[in-house]
Amino acid sequence: MTQIATSQIELDELPALERGRRSLEQIKNIDSTKANLATDNEIFTETRSTRSRIFVDAIPIEESADSEPHTRRLGLRIGSISVEVEEKVLYLLGSCMGVFTIGLNDTATGANLPSIQKHYNLSYEVVSLVFLAGFGGYLVACMLNSVLQNAIGTRWMLLTAGLLYAGGSLLIAFAPPFPLVMIGLIIMGFGGGFYEACLTSIVAHFENSRFMNILYSFFGIGALSAPFIIGGFAKAAIPWNLYYWFPFSLGVILIAAHFMLFKQYVIPAEAETEHHTLRARFTQLTQMRITWQVKLLPTTIGMVLIMLSFAITLTLSNWLTSYLIEVKGAGVDISRYQLSMLWTGITAGRMFFSLPYIRVRDRVGNALLLVLLCGAIAALWAAKANASNWAVIATAGFFLGPNTPAILSIVSIRVPPRLKGAAVSITIGSGLIGAALGPLLFGVAVGKIVPGLEVLPPVIIVLSTLSALTFWTIPPREKRD
Repeated sequence: MTQIATSQIELDELPALERGRRSLEQIKNIDSTKANLATDNEIFTETRSTRSRIFVDAIPIEESADSEPHTRRLGLRIGSISVEVEEKVLYLLGSCMGVFTIGLNDTATGANLPSIQKHYNLSYEVVSLVFLAGFGGYLVACMLNSVLQNAIGTRWMLLTAGLLYAGGSLLIAFAPPFPLVMIGLIIMGFGGGFYEACLTSIVAHFENSRFMNILYSFFGIGALSAPFIIGGFAKAAIPWNLYYWFPFSLGVILIAAHFMLFKQYVIPAEAETEHHTLRARFTQLTQMRITWQVKLLPTTIGMVLIMLSFAITLTLSNWLTSYLIEVKGAGVDISRYQLSMLWTGITAGRMFFSLPYIRVRDRVGNALLLVLLCGAIAALWAAKANASNWAVIATAGFFLGPNTPAILSIVSIRVPPRLKGAAVSITIGSGLIGAALGPLLFGVAVGKIVPGLEVLPPVIIVLSTLSALTFWTIPPREKRD
């Protein structure tokens, strides 16, 4: 009996009998194993399905099986309508909304400058401090953005920017004493700086110069809208401070919009670390052996270029209204509308050069555009008839428009993905030095020299020439996998 029992156990442990029949215990074990495998597969499938779902406003949209590995589609619900949107398009839309709001404030200070000067009875030197106030906060925010964005996340960074922008606008809307106006501009500068650096770094990860042009086209749309609104206020004798209810309202809207749109956004450099293969890690280590001089050179040149670009744009934009009134004899409302023509040209230029078959080479193309800008500014300087100013100003804006997005694309393309956010923030922050010092130093000089505002065109021509020459120092782009 003992031998028979032992023999039975040995037979049961075999995978199958010679006759092709299986014992009862084997069948039970196989069924149990299949059930466990099915359960494991279900859990694994559910986990992958859960991970591959992306929620925007509680709508899950799964990745398609034949889609590219890095292409995701998000669901967006507007009322009872559900829309499926590619991830890049949705984030580009949210970024464009933000820079449109920044653009409103970019030209508002210059367009309101004569009204602020008259309301507070200030000299050119004192009223020029408004530029330093606004861009002081802007500069600090851009320098802090990369650190804070990594610390608290993109979504909360954008919400912080919205609160600061709306809070500063609300303070100025009540026309407080001039020192409080300065504080309001500083707060708005913080919000605008966080917005621009954060949103530009988002678009920079797309590594597409056309997306950058589209982004800054919306900046131009906002910038050309503000003078129209302020010009209408001036013609209707509406107090200048009431304009700031517009950026306040838009800031509140942006807080809600960015809260929803960027709910699932993760900085690409962080998202990709989970999927690094051994080959990708080896490639990254190989790239790190490139000298720091090669990596820093494009950023350094980009910092110089962006300082000149911002100085040209902001000096021309902020002082053009006063120049047209005092030198060209334009009306208080007409001068604001002509300032809008500058930003209409800037926006048109950025849209035109974002077309698929239009490409501007880094050195030759951008230098040529700046030479054409000098020609348009020279025509404005020489023109006697006020009617011709409309076309000349718009033409100058068209050639100036692609300058800033081209510089940001040059810098972002030439640095590794993990450094894009910091490089873009530093570049924009450097540009704000030119944006603050350009209008400020020009205002101080205008108050002390005899020609006064008549020197605006030659100053813009000199700065544009320096920028065109600097473009020739850009190193060629490195080829990376």
